Amino acid sequence: MAIRSGEWLGLIERDYLASYIPAGGSAVRFVVAEDAMLSAVQRDLTAAATAAGLHVVAVDTADAKLNMLHAVFFAIASSLDWEKLTQTRLERLVAEAGYTWPVPGQRMSLTALASANGVAPPLLRRTLQGQVTSAVWRDHALAQDFRKAMMALLDAALADDKDDLRNGVLGWLRGDLTSLKWVKEAQIGARIGIQNARAMLISLCHWLSSCGAPGLVVLLDIRRLLRDRREIAEGVAYTPAAVMACYEVVRQVIDDTEHFEGFFLAVLADGRLIDDSVPKRGL
Repeated sequence: MAIRSGEWLGLIERDYLASYIPAGGSAVRFVVAEDAMLSAVQRDLTAAATAAGLHVVAVDTADAKLNMLHAVFFAIASSLDWEKLTQTRLERLVAEAGYTWPVPGQRMSLTALASANGVAPPLLRRTLQGQVTSAVWRDHALAQDFRKAMMALLDAALADDKDDLRNGVLGWLRGDLTSLKWVKEAQIGARIGIQNARAMLISLCHWLSSCGAPGLVVLLDIRRLLRDRREIAEGVAYTPAAVMACYEVVRQVIDDTEHFEGFFLAVLADGRLIDDSVPKRGL
């Protein structure tokens, strides 16, 4: 059954973006329309989600290989402002420990923060270590390696000499890791790959919530999957087998919807998705 785009967007904005997703719910919805309409839907959905304070990430199968879930995770992680997220979480932890952050949003060293609160740096460090242990390390909604990565980012945010550690962890999260040195320094056990991408995506959604973000909206454009390789001049091309692998990734996300926190996935496709005359590519 077809529905007008304005009516659909109104429903999504009212029932999902404004309430259900920020409350911790998750959903997957398919949008099948002509190219011009898909562009309008993507634009308007982005605007509505942004207005609701949600993080919006656009993932195009022309750029990211959807047949590997960790590639989707990397595309999402690469679009996030990790410095801002870490700063927000750190300020929350400091407030929960009974201290104040003098200038919200502005990075400070542990020494400067201790001075601003009239407390000895070693005492503040011990207090914050206990706070991080309680709020992050014992948060079993996060995968163990993800917890270690977030603790390393929090530690680096309070130090003047740990930018290499921070950059190494960010490389691990974004899939552009150039050296294992700093990953080992953070005691992270494995690269992000097909075996742990699902757990990392679930952890990421939970971490965004703990940082005060209402949720994550992913706009997944799968039109490239529906094109024969001979039609593609540049970008990622998919064999029929790879297309089926991509659908399996989407199916896995749908099956895991109940495990995601504050997550909305909009899958964008043209009419070829449901056209029986498109061999080995359509549903």
